[in-house]
Parts: sequence; structure tokens; C-alpha cells
Amino acid sequence: MPLCRAAMHARQELVHVAQWPAVGELHQLASRTYAFEGQCFVLAAGCFLEHRDVMEGLDSLGLTDGPAYEMLASMHGDPGHIPKDGGSAIIAPDAHYLAGPSFGKPALLFADLDCALPTQGHLVMDTSGHYARPDVFHLDVDTRPKDGVTFL
Repeated sequence: MPLCRAAMHARQELVHVAQWPAVGELHQLASRTYAFEGQCFVLAAGCFLEHRDVMEGLDSLGLTDGPAYEMLASMHGDPGHIPKDGGSAIIAPDAHYLAGPSFGKPALLFADLDCALPTQGHLVMDTSGHYARPDVFHLDVDTRPKDGVTFL
């Protein structure tokens, strides 16, 4: 969503939380690009999920019969099968990893964020500054609250 990114970069976002189902290779690339392009820190949060977690979640809701349960139960015989393998990471404005990525197990990631890095990084990449070409491009963002759906 390039226009959303442009709006967030113009607000000089310091920390961006990128929530993904799992942070696979392409999502790692997108998260690192966002960090560099926006000169901000990116917390890329991915889900680690074993097949047994899916089944236990359904069991906890009392949803232990019916076609959906049967379909999910039959997908993998191994309760330890991992449909979502995590990939969470903390990424610096220069796109290097401060923590992670963590694959194949649940993890909590920690890192110290040097808030001077984005300022230094704007000398290299400043998408809302001199690279933005305000002489050619202009983006209006209306932040007033709106209804997502209107019935007429």
C-alpha cells in the first residue's frame, strides 16, 4: 500500500508494527524495505502455530464436531506439524536485524532502539523529504473519522 506508507513516512513514524500471519521470506523483505524506506524501526510480528494449537483452540470453544472440525483434523496427522513458523524480527532503519528473525519456535524478541538512527538515516534515504518531489507530487490524507460502510 504505497500511499499508506507515504502517509506514515511523512509523519516520521519511529516504530512500525508489521503484523503478519507468519513472516516468511517475502514478508521479511517487505518489512526490511519498510524500515529502510521509512527510516524507522519495524517490529515484524509473525505467528508460530502448531496443528495441535488449532485443534486445542477449537476444542476450547466446544467446536469438536462438524465438517470444519473434520477438515482441520484431517489436514495433518502430526499434531506437531507447523503451519505458521513465526519469523518475528526487530529491524533497524538501515534494514539490519536487531533481533531475530525467529523461526520454528515461539519467541519473545528484545532490542535496544537507538532513536538517533532514523535521523542519521535520512541523510541516505528520506522519502518524505528531498526524495518526495513536492514540486511534482502531493498527497492529501483525510484523517477525519468515517464509517466504513454507508447504507443509502
